[in-house]
Amino acid sequence: MNLKTLFYITIIFTISLYANESKILYQKAQIYEKQGNYKKAMIFYKKAASIFIKPTSLKIKTKKLEAFLKNKHKKLNAIESLGKNEIQGYKLKSTDQTVKQMVFSKFDFKPYYMNYILPLTYDSVYHKGRSSTEVKFQISIKSSLVKNILGLNDELFFGYTQTAWWQITEASAPFRETNYMPELFLIIPNIYHNNILKAYKIGLLHQSNGWAGLSSRSWNRIYLATIFQQGGLFVIPRVWYRIPEKKKKNIYSARGDDNPNIYDYMGYGDLKIFYPYKKNLFSILIRNNLKLTRNNKGALQFNWTFPLPWVSDMFGYVQIFSGYGESLIDYNKLNNKIGIGFAISR
Repeated sequence: MNLKTLFYITIIFTISLYANESKILYQKAQIYEKQGNYKKAMIFYKKAASIFIKPTSLKIKTKKLEAFLKNKHKKLNAIESLGKNEIQGYKLKSTDQTVKQMVFSKFDFKPYYMNYILPLTYDSVYHKGRSSTEVKFQISIKSSLVKNILGLNDELFFGYTQTAWWQITEASAPFRETNYMPELFLIIPNIYHNNILKAYKIGLLHQSNGWAGLSSRSWNRIYLATIFQQGGLFVIPRVWYRIPEKKKKNIYSARGDDNPNIYDYMGYGDLKIFYPYKKNLFSILIRNNLKLTRNNKGALQFNWTFPLPWVSDMFGYVQIFSGYGESLIDYNKLNNKIGIGFAISR
């Protein structure tokens, strides 16, 4: 064995010894970190790193490591802050999530249809027993339930929309009408790229006004919608099928069809068109019963939301409606209304 070979053997043996020592130190550091003893973990991380790293680069590495462990420690010990106070966290991610839901009411609800309030609406059509001016507002949310049921990157949602008409100028300021719309719907994205057809939407929708007797209105629908986009224009046609109900035995009965001729006024579907321009959003809703006679009925609604210069999370909102079915109680009554207010989501 010559001197050159002996030299290389010595170098390799020395490196293996250092590598083994570094590994042992690193494993000890990990044990201390899991136990939450970050001070000792840092000492052993430094020792393990110092075996192969030069002192100058070791300082840089150590600072990065300290920052990482500090952030990690913070995440394990605090979920979120309330002012100068922190909500105590848990090592288990599932427990952390439970605490968030309890303290911050985080249940992953998102806006669905537009959320808005129109402090002033005016109906040019006279209706007995009500004021022509009233407040109208809507709350609409959705929550994801299940993903990829069909293996098509689809997603099942629960949605809830509540719209109210408030006769605030009348004595005792009664709510004239409130419509409730819970629904289940499935969104199926189009698998083909760069296609104007973006997605399909299949839903089961209930709508009622919560009244009893002669003022009761309700119906259930299954619908299919498609979402198209061409440039900046979105077009969403929707068709529905009403789930049949038995005829009422008498007009005061709680069971049976509250509005047997609703198809004559609400039609068999609707069409929505959206056009965003800069920070403005314009949209149109069209309904029609497709009867080419004097009994042709339908509705047209125009919406315009625009930015407010002094508010960042709210939009100005103008709504114009003409036709039948603005509310369930008015499904067979003509309304010509304009409203001005604010939208929280669009």
